[in-house]
Amino acid sequence: MLRKTLSKNSFLLFFLIIFIPSFTHAEMQVYEEYKDYTIMRGDTLWDISQNELNDPFLWPKIWKENPDIKHPDRIYPDQKIRIPLYLLQKEAPAEKPTVVKKPKTAEKKPVEEIVEPEEIKHLVDRNILIASGYIADSIPDIGTVTDAPTDRTILGKNDFAYITCNKPVQRGDKFYIIKVIKKVNHPESGHGLGYLIEILGIAEVVENSGDPKILITTSYAEISQGDLLDNFHEILPSPALETPRKPDIHGFVVATKQLREVSGTFDIVYIDKGSNDGVEKGDLLATMLQSKHKIYNGIIQIINLRASTSTAIVRKCDREIVEGDRITNAKEG
Repeated sequence: MLRKTLSKNSFLLFFLIIFIPSFTHAEMQVYEEYKDYTIMRGDTLWDISQNELNDPFLWPKIWKENPDIKHPDRIYPDQKIRIPLYLLQKEAPAEKPTVVKKPKTAEKKPVEEIVEPEEIKHLVDRNILIASGYIADSIPDIGTVTDAPTDRTILGKNDFAYITCNKPVQRGDKFYIIKVIKKVNHPESGHGLGYLIEILGIAEVVENSGDPKILITTSYAEISQGDLLDNFHEILPSPALETPRKPDIHGFVVATKQLREVSGTFDIVYIDKGSNDGVEKGDLLATMLQSKHKIYNGIIQIINLRASTSTAIVRKCDREIVEGDRITNAKEG
């Protein structure tokens, strides 16, 4: 009798080992919703979101899951946070190659040729282009973010908010959420050039009964009550040129910005020359220190154009580029 019992138990153990599937560590992680993380020196929510969730623009969701963090820029070494792993972004499936069929001939059967789609390189990433902002002639007067369904005063991606608007809105309407950084004056003449506008995010109207309700679909920086709305239009980066122009254009850097929320390595500058002055997207220009001597301190590339001003990204920098630095032909620098 004992032998029969052992035999049955042995068979059951054998069945469990053979037929119950084993899970790898990576597979088990799919079922974990959160991960405990200890802040290290130099960490930012942007970097943590990039490293842990493969998408730096999910940083507002990490912040939202950690209410002890009162301000997203104020995190400290050894601080414990939790990361929502359910937000892990799966890689998009690779684009299928285009299949081109050759016409039939009497001698040969149709042959299929695989044509790989050409990869288009752009001047700059679309998110960086949008987050870089621009100098506007006047402050947009479309509407305002007024309130939120929750008690949070700082909003981000996938949060809801209420707006007031100076025109009727429909479900599906989109807006840029913006902030006026400052009034920009020319460093030499003192004349007003406009207002430096920062794009904080993109929102879509989800309810238009009573106070219109929006969903923040994209956020580049923290969004608060009182931030302004601007009309939405698609902003797309221009293709990169193999040989960028180096035009003979001279002017000034009139404002600067560090894209801390987007990347710690990219600096943005704004110049007093635009399309009316012959500037084109992709142009390379050199910058010079404010000195009686010609001391070149960087190379910038135009990524966005307006009539009398332009937005540029710093491609090379030997010293910090500041307001009042001159711009000149990149061939000289």
